[in-house]
Amino acid sequence: MTTIIKHLSLLLVLVFTPLSLANEPLTLLSRANGATDDFLNSDRAFTRLLSRSFATKLQWTNQARLIKRLATNEAVCSYNIIKTAEREKHILFSDVPTSVYEQRKLFALKQTFKDLPLRVSVDSLLKKDFTLGVDSGTSYQTLEPIFSNYKDQIAAISSEDTSSQLPNLITHNRIDMIVDYEINVREALTSEQFKQLESREIAEYPAFINGFFACSKSTVGDKAIQAINRLMKTPSLYSYFQKNLKQTYSAETTSEMILAYKKQFDTTP
Repeated sequence: MTTIIKHLSLLLVLVFTPLSLANEPLTLLSRANGATDDFLNSDRAFTRLLSRSFATKLQWTNQARLIKRLATNEAVCSYNIIKTAEREKHILFSDVPTSVYEQRKLFALKQTFKDLPLRVSVDSLLKKDFTLGVDSGTSYQTLEPIFSNYKDQIAAISSEDTSSQLPNLITHNRIDMIVDYEINVREALTSEQFKQLESREIAEYPAFINGFFACSKSTVGDKAIQAINRLMKTPSLYSYFQKNLKQTYSAETTSEMILAYKKQFDTTP
């Protein structure tokens, strides 16, 4: 998951926007795990932003622990968190996304996807006894109930280097396919290995993913969410949001993302 944060530099603009909240303790949880990690730019941006109004400290952790802590009464927040119905029971989310990025896809060796359409159902593939590799520390949203129905065919990988392990399960013929982001698969394999694979869009997923600012259901968390909601609806930030997408994706993909964003959130200033 860490590599998708390359698309989130839009949040740097937030550091220049003042907030007017009490100076209360707040911990910003991050998934960065190294000096070259792409989370670090967003870490710095959010820490500087929040420190103007909160006694903010940055703390690194893994995805699973991060989600667990957001569901407590601690004064903690994080960013680019996927919103699910289950998570909303215990965690506060911003009204509009702080990020939009491309969806996960199915990846497999070319012969596995032979004669299959460009968009396929995971449920239909599992019914045909295919095996599937996933990251045990990640939420797959609408796919979770499907996974629970085919537990014997799901290989849930849990390690600090899951993004590298999953693609290699395919190349070593250990599993039929995986669900992952293209950028993760590309970085885990050589160019020659990647050429052996094909991808398919997942029918159970929408075209794009939204990542939200998230906080615990605490007094400080509620104040931070309210501040982020105001900031994300300002014309300057919306303009920067569009500019960032244009710099990251193709013109066609950017147009599709912005259209979906407007329709879903009605946030054009």
